[in-house]
Amino acid sequence: MKISKLVAALSAATLFAIVPASTALANTTPNPWSPQGESWISVAESSKVYLESFGESYDDDEIYYVAEGHTCTYNNVVATGPFLTTQTLNSGECVDDGGNATTPIDTATRAGTFDFGFDINFYGTTFSSGWPNTNGGLFFAAPNSRYDKTLAVLAGQGASSAMFPLGGDLYYEFTESNFWAAQTTIDGHDAVVFSWEKFHNCCNDGAAADDMSFQLVLIDAGNGDFNAMFNYDRFENFDEGYRAPAVLIDMANGTTVGSNIVEVQDVTNVGAGCYESSTTNIGTITDSTFSDAAGSSYFKLEDASDKTISVWTDNACTVPLNVSVAQDVANDKNAYLQLNDRGSTVNAVGAGWSTYDSLTGVVDATELLFNIDTDTLLSTGTDPLVDKSRNTDVPGRFVMGQRGGSTVVALEDLGGIGTGEAAGPEAEEEAQPELAATGATDVAPLGIAAFALIAVGIAATVRRRNRA
Repeated sequence: MKISKLVAALSAATLFAIVPASTALANTTPNPWSPQGESWISVAESSKVYLESFGESYDDDEIYYVAEGHTCTYNNVVATGPFLTTQTLNSGECVDDGGNATTPIDTATRAGTFDFGFDINFYGTTFSSGWPNTNGGLFFAAPNSRYDKTLAVLAGQGASSAMFPLGGDLYYEFTESNFWAAQTTIDGHDAVVFSWEKFHNCCNDGAAADDMSFQLVLIDAGNGDFNAMFNYDRFENFDEGYRAPAVLIDMANGTTVGSNIVEVQDVTNVGAGCYESSTTNIGTITDSTFSDAAGSSYFKLEDASDKTISVWTDNACTVPLNVSVAQDVANDKNAYLQLNDRGSTVNAVGAGWSTYDSLTGVVDATELLFNIDTDTLLSTGTDPLVDKSRNTDVPGRFVMGQRGGSTVVALEDLGGIGTGEAAGPEAEEEAQPELAATGATDVAPLGIAAFALIAVGIAATVRRRNRA
């Protein structure tokens, strides 16, 4: 939910801090912050482009890049590019080097995206830049600030492929938080870093004990292939997220007319019992009887190995709710229905990446933290995120990649890029849960060093397509 901006009464002396010419900072000095974990990628200050706060805190905002050669005035703060901003600055607020009115941000032409410095082939579409947001996401097709959903819903409802180191309801507090992006090199490869530092649990303003700090790092592996680091530092006081357990139904491929037995994409952490559901739609669902009734329906696990659930009209799960009409893909495209446990107090957070095909409605996602209770992941929790690792010995770091537009999750497929060992003691080896994936994701057999994640291929018959 959008909240009012908090405007700070800062003095001109504070706002117009003197910054060395070698840096790429805007006028407001970044807040002091130091990582407490081991996963953090450090970049020279001269390479960082910071979010210019303009003396305000931000909630649920897209982040835009203002290039060199633009000087903008907003909220009585003057900032000279390059800098990042949540404001859609225009010619009424900005001038170029010649003093002429200029518009540095134009979504239609992608002016305002941050450039990676290389191309990535993401599920068959080439991207070289994107729009981050204050809610822990990076969107590719259009700026968006969605949060607190599974990754499939975030991409589907946002109509954009995206990546999420932590897709939660977060808050940029201008007196404590930083956001920056930078091009750099890692293991001899070009890389780009997006860094969220000391973001708050929404919507706690002022100095507080909150501290959500994390990074998304993309590393060029050549020819559009890439590896990604998801780096996590302190993770405190977070009570947001989507209601778990959640299950996602592919209405075109996961249902059978006349049956209440439904194939879903993953059943991780769905236990026994009859769950009262709340619903979320992606796209136009043809079977309105099923989707409308599901708003007050119940579901229970049928077969974990087959990833099937049953849907019912009563809280004892005795009266079946059958699918009445097949999804009309020709007219309505692929569509999905997500059922969440309405009565649950368990919140989960999206982390990983997802793709959306605007031509077919198909979504596909790879989830890192699917249906996991965020309370357990806090730095004070039973399984702290800052200590967890995948495909590396560095605590707080997850590594996966894409090759030829398909997700790879096994260590041997990543070429060693970005998977280096920790400087400190090795993280303890964690139990590796079974990988759940569809044929859409290129998954090598799991071994001890394999990447343990929940790869949720949303469409059981996903077909890779080049998407313009």
